[in-house]
Amino acid sequence: MFTERLFRLVSKKRTKGRKDPLLIELFPREKFCNHTTLLRKVEQKECFNLYRVFLCLSDEEMSLVRKSVSIVSDTLDPELVKPLTFERLVEVIMQEVSPLLSQIQDMKRLREVSELVAYECIGLSRFYALATDNMVTEFFCDSKFTPIYLDHMSFGRCETEIFLTERERDAIETHLDTFGGYSLDFRTPSLKHDIEVSGKRLRVSLDLEPLAVYGFSLDVRRLDPSGLRIGQLISMRTLTAEAASFLIAWAELGGNICIVGETGSGKTTLMNAIDRELNPKLRRVYIEDAVETPDLLKEGYHQLKLRVEPYDKARNIRTKEFESVKMLHRSPDMMILSEIQSEEHSKALFSSLESGIRGLQTFHGSSPEQALRRWRLLHGISEIALQDLGLLVQMSRPDRLKPTRLVSRISQVSLQDGEPSLVDIFQISGGKLTRNIAAKIVPPPGKTAEEFYSRVDEKMREFEIDEIRNS
Repeated sequence: MFTERLFRLVSKKRTKGRKDPLLIELFPREKFCNHTTLLRKVEQKECFNLYRVFLCLSDEEMSLVRKSVSIVSDTLDPELVKPLTFERLVEVIMQEVSPLLSQIQDMKRLREVSELVAYECIGLSRFYALATDNMVTEFFCDSKFTPIYLDHMSFGRCETEIFLTERERDAIETHLDTFGGYSLDFRTPSLKHDIEVSGKRLRVSLDLEPLAVYGFSLDVRRLDPSGLRIGQLISMRTLTAEAASFLIAWAELGGNICIVGETGSGKTTLMNAIDRELNPKLRRVYIEDAVETPDLLKEGYHQLKLRVEPYDKARNIRTKEFESVKMLHRSPDMMILSEIQSEEHSKALFSSLESGIRGLQTFHGSSPEQALRRWRLLHGISEIALQDLGLLVQMSRPDRLKPTRLVSRISQVSLQDGEPSLVDIFQISGGKLTRNIAAKIVPPPGKTAEEFYSRVDEKMREFEIDEIRNS
């Protein structure tokens, strides 16, 4: 059944009479496009930003591409696609396409064109164009009849003129149904799956009828889209060097940090930036249902990653709670649970904290106070357990249509008269994140105040040296 479905997808004939098989506007290839098949532009209109994608191909390359798409779509043998994964499918098509593009002498250019042809063969060339733009953090399509729109790191919300065709919608549905591990049907009209496109990890969420009122809804999010370092976030004024030093020292000395914020506020970006700054020799253990953290093994970090079932699909096995119970046997120096989405995730977090295993995680909420209420009232976490959270960092997005994201507050959780309360250490004041000198801070467990502030000063000096080097 799988092979038949895969074959129907890959070998699907193109509509006759189409001059442009790639569904992207053509653009004359110029010198600056020698090593890219795609050019992206954002045109700032009076009331909105318009995002456009152009093909950067010579006439000769365009002719080769059309011929290659036609041949491979008709001749590809699905039996070659083993193991049966999305990434392997693309790899096999690229291997089949390369001999047909032998007139392209430059090896880098050959690979780029081969990859573009592969995604066109499976009906996802425009999906590929958006997914491989490092500046696009997320893109959306709300129905069959409306164009894609997206969030851009420099321009914020952008509109496009890209309407997904029936072939493209069918391709997305078929790939998620085939490779996602779950079947799309009337009873399960929603599916979420992580795929890798040209080295970029994406979380693809698809809703169909009867859940999607307009019949089709797509949300594609880049996982760890920016890979930004703390120094870059400081330059972007997401947080100050003093606040960054405080957070890094806290985590490195064994304190827990939970980053709170609304969707798209930059929680994961900050978490990953902090993680990169910590001592590479610390043994990090990650438990994630969607892998949003970077691969640090190649950079010399000690990093163990575990993937569990999504919280809405979990069957009491391979859950965050189940794996966190076993965490003591893995001897972590710190644990990264990434996004805390459900009551089960919260139990995993607080069970680990009570066992003395601390680390980094994110949680949806408009404020630290709201996060505490949600844990207490909805997830049944006790008041005493909440003080194990350590620091709560609030991420904010002042204008949801603009790209600015910032740390607006850093607080420590404590108990007063048996009730959880917050001590604000940093707050936005006069448009700047400012330290509250009067705040009484309890250092990370097992550390003295002198040890903690000594580490904060050390990190501050490192940032000052980096700033001098980069100036």
